[in-house]
Amino acid sequence: MAITIKDVAKKAGVATSTVSRTLQNSPSISEKTKQNVRQVMDELGYRPNLTARGLASKTTQTIGIVLPVSEGKAFQNTFFLRMIRGISKACNEKKYMVAIASGMTEEELLESIQTMAEGGRADGFIVLYSKKDDPIIEYLHQEKLPYAMIGKPYKYENDMLYVDNDNRTAGKDATNYLLQLGHQKIAFMGEDREQMVIYERLEGYEQALKEAGLEMDPNLIIDVTLPEDQYQEKIQQLFDVADFPTGIVASDDLIALNTIYLLSNFGLKIPKDVSIISFNNSIFAEKSQPELTSVELHIDSLTAQTVSQLIGLVEKTQTLAVKTILPHQIMVRQSCQEINADS
Repeated sequence: MAITIKDVAKKAGVATSTVSRTLQNSPSISEKTKQNVRQVMDELGYRPNLTARGLASKTTQTIGIVLPVSEGKAFQNTFFLRMIRGISKACNEKKYMVAIASGMTEEELLESIQTMAEGGRADGFIVLYSKKDDPIIEYLHQEKLPYAMIGKPYKYENDMLYVDNDNRTAGKDATNYLLQLGHQKIAFMGEDREQMVIYERLEGYEQALKEAGLEMDPNLIIDVTLPEDQYQEKIQQLFDVADFPTGIVASDDLIALNTIYLLSNFGLKIPKDVSIISFNNSIFAEKSQPELTSVELHIDSLTAQTVSQLIGLVEKTQTLAVKTILPHQIMVRQSCQEINADS
């Protein structure tokens, strides 16, 4: 098996980025460290691939798509499938190919990206998520690889290219829509708030309640990534009572559909008993019964602009980090009604 940059880093007791910078003879690495790394390279018989010296040294006409860590769930979510489709379409128009980087753990995902980068298999990367303390972003940033993010970054916001919606405003608008229909006890159902998109939508939800003069009840916020038994218990505590929430803001259409199914176990109907609004405006929103009111994020525009700007970085026609915020739109359908409206 060929010796890799990871093998060198492990034996030398340094980060892979340190090995990469040694290969580039970077002045940011001390001569003592360089000598140590080079000695280990000689001992292991490591021969660097010239294309691993930097993506900019050779164009592959390929963009790497970085999916979030998951056990295949990303491929089941139409949001990510639409993202991949949009990126592929935009890349095809620019005569670029796409490659997928995925993993069940952060270690697997990072190794996949390192393999692509060090093997010169991609000119740049598009990250389809944003979360705190992400080793993927650290690697891409420290190695100075061309990359862009769909979503707002937790870190390096002023140093990187990203395209996003204003998710804080979108969360506020979704909540205000239910408030305008007369709902006052409104639950928020989303994934782990370590994800920037969930964090911002939740902030918008809380801001809307505050401006409406309503006290924010933390018991109305449900993390759908909880273990199944805890999640079911939370749902039961909220909805198997007389004073249940009459409105729900769900962070994704699939979460909304699952919630509708769970509420049917308590004899609750949408929108007669509970109104629900979600995000992403997927095909499920239009095909569900009742049809889901959902926030359209204009994914085609998100992906097209991201690809265009990243390729600009790769081809050096663009050098500045740019942030682009796209509008959203509430697609009104059948899953919401006024609190006192007749069934």
